[in-house]
Amino acid sequence: MVDVMEGLGIVIIFFACGIAIGYFIMKSYYGKRFYIAAEKCRDDDSFEPIIDEMSDIS
Repeated sequence: MVDVMEGLGIVIIFFACGIAIGYFIMKSYYGKRFYIAAEKCRDDDSFEPIIDEMSDIS
């Protein structure tokens, strides 16, 4: 029974680590994409690049 509890604990720890790492990777990836789109909006003086970026993601 102790082995089962240890295994379950390890699974929970790895699951939590995977969620945290996935969140960080997705946040940095999409943050970078929207930052680039925001720079294009600033340079073009238009909202079209951010709208295109949002439609590409959807």
